Amino acid sequence: MRRHERFSLGVLALASVSPGFSQAYHFNGVSFTIAEKFGLHIPPEVISIVILFAFSVYIHRAKGVGLPMVVIGLAVLYVLPYLGGVPLEEVPFVTLSAIPLGVSIVLIPYVHSLHSRMKSLGLGYPQEELENLMERELKTIFLSMLPGAMLLVYLLYSTSLGRNPVGLFPTYLSVLFALLIGVVMSTLEKKGGTASKTVLVLRTYMTVGDSFRVKEGSIWENGFEIILEGGSPVKRTVLLSFPSDNVPEYVVIRSPWGSKFLTKKKESVENGVRYVVFSTSHAPSSQDIPSALQ
Repeated sequence: MRRHERFSLGVLALASVSPGFSQAYHFNGVSFTIAEKFGLHIPPEVISIVILFAFSVYIHRAKGVGLPMVVIGLAVLYVLPYLGGVPLEEVPFVTLSAIPLGVSIVLIPYVHSLHSRMKSLGLGYPQEELENLMERELKTIFLSMLPGAMLLVYLLYSTSLGRNPVGLFPTYLSVLFALLIGVVMSTLEKKGGTASKTVLVLRTYMTVGDSFRVKEGSIWENGFEIILEGGSPVKRTVLLSFPSDNVPEYVVIRSPWGSKFLTKKKESVENGVRYVVFSTSHAPSSQDIPSALQ
């Protein structure tokens, strides 16, 4: 099983925890029966989580229901008891039980995008490159979740670890917090400079022809393909550049002897030109960029 598939199952397992707690009362009888017949006490919460997780995996993988829809269904199951009149004050640790579902809701757009990317690329890319891409993106996602984790610590403190849901009302401050983050990020982006033209710089090391021709290949939802044709095979550094109105998430460079999966490494603005560098491992240095334009 590939890493992105394992990650998808992990997100589904995480999303099943919250409704597993809110729906646990349905499995009190099952827990009692197991304890009576086998002498083994299994908390109804555990039974509920396992059943919901198994059902989620089934409708996603066997029935083809998208991950976002599955998580939405789990979220509906989570809130149903509260909509039915169960007072939040009577639910122990209601805030804590909501955390797994909240985290999975944050992650699910990325997981869905990753599945779309896999589908668009098909089998024509090096698998290890996509695995490395996923690892880098996850680091960025978890880093961006740090402010939310800080807010969560405050929430747990203000609600006595979820025992006092009334303490959730101060969370409206999170809207102001999000706006402040947006202002800071937009300011930092402006400091990077403005550009009237964008140039993509591609660099990799692979087997290509000693005198190849560059040809446009397939265009996918989030990336495109460059085909290098002609010449005798030789391992060499490939350095290409061309203007583009849109910056993709990835570029696949393909030759008759192999292919490389390139992702964005860095960008800079020089003399009104925005250079966006794509590479498999080591990005081109500032000295490489002008040479790519010659």
